[in-house]
Amino acid sequence: MNKSRMGRAIAASAVLIGSGAIVFVPASAASATEDDCDGIAVIGRFRAVESGASFDFRGRRVELQNESALDRYSRAEIKSGRRAGDRLWVDRSFRSFPDFKGIVSDSDAKRDGWKMCGPYTGSRTQSVYNSNYAARACGEFDGITKCGKWYVD
Repeated sequence: MNKSRMGRAIAASAVLIGSGAIVFVPASAASATEDDCDGIAVIGRFRAVESGASFDFRGRRVELQNESALDRYSRAEIKSGRRAGDRLWVDRSFRSFPDFKGIVSDSDAKRDGWKMCGPYTGSRTQSVYNSNYAARACGEFDGITKCGKWYVD
């Protein structure tokens, strides 16, 4: 890009930001890392969470899985239908739900912010600490982002 074009791009960005316009930036591998995960290589017995937290999309079965022995971690896994180019991650709320277990609304889960563990290009993510927090499985498939429901375990 030449200096004149770069200057116009910077000026246009400043106008957008100054006007309060919302600019959506797609998630990339650089936007979230294992630093945003709470458990690297957690070993345990994981079980699928249903009620909309796990989902089927474009020939794939994506599960939000909770570790069942200590009941402290969640992860996402593509159980079937995985294709090259698929990206997978697990989100976890910063808001705690100490007296609740089950599905929570998107707005309640995101109220105090959330973090993203991933994205990963394999069939499974690392884990997030889920005790009293909401977690959800998400992925990008054929250029479309799809997430399950937020679940508090």
